Formats: sequence, structure tokens, C-alpha cells
Amino acid sequence: MNARCQKTMLLSFALSISVYVVTNPLLKAARLHINFSNSVPVGLYREASERAGSYAAICLPTETVQQAIHAGLTIDPGTCPGGFEPILKPVFQATETRPIRYDQGGFSVDGRLLPNTAPKYRSRIGSPLAHAPFGIYRSGLWAISVFNSSSFDSRYFGPVDPGSIQFRAKPFLTF
Repeated sequence: MNARCQKTMLLSFALSISVYVVTNPLLKAARLHINFSNSVPVGLYREASERAGSYAAICLPTETVQQAIHAGLTIDPGTCPGGFEPILKPVFQATETRPIRYDQGGFSVDGRLLPNTAPKYRSRIGSPLAHAPFGIYRSGLWAISVFNSSSFDSRYFGPVDPGSIQFRAKPFLTF
């Protein structure tokens, strides 16, 4: 790589960091959050009430985050206990009248199999993955990504504690 290309890349990186440092406080003040993961569409999300927000920013237990990192997942620094960024996922509430079924094919809600939810037995780097127990669940809040078949979600760590939700969100500007 020549010196001019290196300078251009360095300038581009510095500009990106500067934009982030300046805009991040403005986004937070507007209750907007940037999502770069592919567990939900990439883009901006606005904090919303529980009723309006079908996505949730969830703080995972530190042990669960460590297991994910060991399997090759990257989790950015953030505001959760342990210093990690919350994960943004679609959430589904299992009830007596609306149970969630989980089996080798994935999650089913209202008798309909959700796409991209079958558990994998190895991570993208080849580490073994343990999945949550298969069964029919009549309670619990489940973080399930239908967007990414490799998402680290409730198929591996089970239901989430409602107290671990930092905020609910709805798409503002997504791609």
C-alpha cells in the first residue's frame, strides 16, 4: 500500500471517529441508537414504550457474554454490567394461550416456524455451541432473531430476564 493510500485511509478513519464522537451524544439525547449488528436490520432505532417497541436492548449476564466471546462473537464495550453493549433483538412473550415451541427446527410462535431460528451446533469459528433445552414454553420473554441464522439469541441462552432490558426500540431509519 502506498503512502497516499495510507494517508487517505487514516483520514477516513479519523473522520469516522470524529463524526461518531460528535453525533453519538446528539443521538442519545434524541433517544436514538445505532445498530450495526445483523440480528435486526442495520440502522437507527428510537427508544419506545414497551407496547410500541417490538425490539429490546438486553444486557446479558456476564457469564453468557463470556461464552459468546469464546464462541467468536464480538460484543462492544457498553453500559451493561460487565461493561458490555446490550444486544438488540426482537422479543416474543410466551404465555399459556400463546406458547413458544423450540425444537431442532427452531422457534415456532402461533404454530408458525420462525425463519432462521434453528440452533447451530458450532459457531462460525468452529466452537461448540450448547443450545437451550427444546420444549414448549408457556412463559418467559424470548429474544429471537428471524433476520440472521447465526444470531446469538435465546436459542442458546434461553429466556431473558425482563429486568435486563435497558430499553425497548422501534426502527427509525433502517436498511
